[in-house]
Amino acid sequence: MEIDINKPHDSFFKKVFRDVDNTKDFLKTYLPKDLVNRIDFNSISISDTEKDDKKYKKFYLDLSVQCKLEDTESKIYIIFEHKSYRDNLTLIQILGYCLLIWEDEIRANKKTLTPIIPFIFYHGDVNSGLKTNFKNYFDVTDDLKKYLLSFKMIIFDTNKKTNKEIKENIDNLFLTFALLMMKNIFKDINQIKPIIREIIELDDDRKIIMLEYFTTKQKMTEENFNEFVTQLKGDEMPSVAKIWWDRGKNEGIQEGIQEGIQEGIQEGIQEGILKGIRDTLKTGFETKFIQLSKDLFPTIQKINEIKKLKEIQKALFIINDEDEFRQFVYRKIDEEIIEDKG
Repeated sequence: MEIDINKPHDSFFKKVFRDVDNTKDFLKTYLPKDLVNRIDFNSISISDTEKDDKKYKKFYLDLSVQCKLEDTESKIYIIFEHKSYRDNLTLIQILGYCLLIWEDEIRANKKTLTPIIPFIFYHGDVNSGLKTNFKNYFDVTDDLKKYLLSFKMIIFDTNKKTNKEIKENIDNLFLTFALLMMKNIFKDINQIKPIIREIIELDDDRKIIMLEYFTTKQKMTEENFNEFVTQLKGDEMPSVAKIWWDRGKNEGIQEGIQEGIQEGIQEGIQEGILKGIRDTLKTGFETKFIQLSKDLFPTIQKINEIKKLKEIQKALFIINDEDEFRQFVYRKIDEEIIEDKG
């Protein structure tokens, strides 16, 4: 799996943590000690992350880990939600994922439900601002909170870790550099250069993964890329970087950094596809949800991602309730705004 330039943070996170050794090393270091002492780390496996709800939508967990407790056959899940931006709805997402897993178990007639430990991995450019307990999201007095749904999250926030702490705590080199890169990805290029210089210690494939992620947030032309490569540590690093750059040009990894005519052609094709989908949506609105067409359709013009517009197009045929459809569209608009920021 290459780094997806449309969702670089999620793509890089999954690339790192779908390797079970990386996940084990991370959990051994950053889980609370009472959990570390209970978990049989030899039993850890990466679980299926795709779930369906009762309607039509698929949910994809960022990472789901299954493991056993020491000296027992008891199984638990640790589900990761990865965020590169501040999102106050994260805990609602976590609750939704838990319900999907438990609903599957109920349908399978399981006698008891599997315990789920929520783990939020955050590396935005500001602190996450998340509370560790779900009940603290309700604005009520403490005497009422005891009746509310309550579960505790583990939150790993790279803003609260120094580069030095990460280097000292993790023995896994690739995981160390991956955490450092995610922590510093929003910073100025000069602050990331020391990390890039050190990745000479990794094998070529992992060097290339790091370089791919690095350039999704650091816009580079071939000229300043070559200038950057000359500053890298080691005799072999420039040649590895050149292989990566050439492969990137051939496979489209560097989309968006090439200038001139080719960029103009691509923009024209993109606009043509967007116009076609929007015209189809406009007709659908006027046929099915005429009351919504005036106030809702103009907001759809804010969405510039073909995939999201196609999702709305599909939902237009499936959803029959106006309020439900309106909420679906606003979620897609919010996603577009968030992705533009991150």
